[in-house]
Amino acid sequence: MKNVSIAYVSALVGVGVMLSGCVGTPIGGTKQGAYVARAVSGKKTLVGTSSAVKPDCTFHAYPYNHVVQPASHGKVDIEHGIVKGNFAKDSDAFMCSNKPVQGNMIYYTSNPGFVGTDQFTLRVTTLNSNQRVADENVTIKVLK
Repeated sequence: MKNVSIAYVSALVGVGVMLSGCVGTPIGGTKQGAYVARAVSGKKTLVGTSSAVKPDCTFHAYPYNHVVQPASHGKVDIEHGIVKGNFAKDSDAFMCSNKPVQGNMIYYTSNPGFVGTDQFTLRVTTLNSNQRVADENVTIKVLK
């Protein structure tokens, strides 16, 4: 009987360890990306966009954007508006690239007077026919 209870406890611990990874990582894992942008100290600066469209380039939904790791020396704001489509070559929306589409605009504003390098991580989840989840590690070079 001791062997059965040890196996049972081991199985429970194994399941617990596997599920603990779900807290920070979406199901299916996340694609990692890196992006570098520039901003002027204290000025609201557009540093990225995201959008989700149907294959005919009409609006599908706003992607879910969430700051996973905030900037240390500034803030990140996400607003809806018209953006230039930017889709991967393997996406069913690739033909919509460089066309105006509804989407999210990601803005960064440094703390007043800050000059140097800042960083934040943005999770982007696109809910179209080929759902994608990606964490973008954004480095901002803040200038005077």
